[in-house]
Amino acid sequence: MTGLEEMLSYFPALLAAGAAYGGVRAGLNGARQSITQIERIVTRLDEKVDNHGERISRLEVETAHIKETQVKP
Repeated sequence: MTGLEEMLSYFPALLAAGAAYGGVRAGLNGARQSITQIERIVTRLDEKVDNHGERISRLEVETAHIKETQVKP
């Protein structure tokens, strides 16, 4: 086997490795995008939960105040 033949015999392996690397890289980019979308959704839900919690707290305070005023004769 000459030097050129030996180098050419490695060529398919290099192509396969390059294709695998490209596939993994594309998969990781897709995963990053999914993680970013999930992060946005979780942040939005967290804000909604906080808003509902504040609203519930105000209603509880108002309800307690109403009960106190109604109990007094």
